[in-house]
Amino acid sequence: MQGRPLSVTIAVLLLTLGSLANLLAPLMLPAEAGSIVYVIIGLGIFGLVAAGGLWMLKRWALWLTIVISVLNILAAAPGLVFATELTGRALATIGVVGFAAVIVLAVLPGSRRAYT
Repeated sequence: MQGRPLSVTIAVLLLTLGSLANLLAPLMLPAEAGSIVYVIIGLGIFGLVAAGGLWMLKRWALWLTIVISVLNILAAAPGLVFATELTGRALATIGVVGFAAVIVLAVLPGSRRAYT
């Protein structure tokens, strides 16, 4: 039995934190946000599912992690340019960098060998 690589453990931690932030995001969005709230909540729920599968070193979770992370990057990227306050830009930057780090950590060669 091989152990879980440290890179996978860190990726799971970052993905879990980002997904929990997605679940709390509707509390920070204005009431006019509309259906985007449901998309963000969905990303949070599927992100937690992906984090659980990644923790168990399942290959399907690797692909779900990549898809969820890319969607989160696409959702946060407009905030880098269009956010009116410094806080919004900082949160968008944290989101983009954090989910990009999840992808990188999940697909490192040492990580990829561990998935079953």
